[in-house]
Amino acid sequence: MREIDEMDMLGFLKLRAWKAAREKKKKEPKRRYIDEVWGNMRPNV
Repeated sequence: MREIDEMDMLGFLKLRAWKAAREKKKKEPKRRYIDEVWGNMRPNV
């Protein structure tokens, strides 16, 4: 119980918010060229 009493709660919440923001940024769509998205597609010639 002593560990809980001595814990820096504000620092812990800041760390969690920072980590959540990083995860959200990872999930954002990124700009790609059509070749990267459909690289295995070939024209029907």
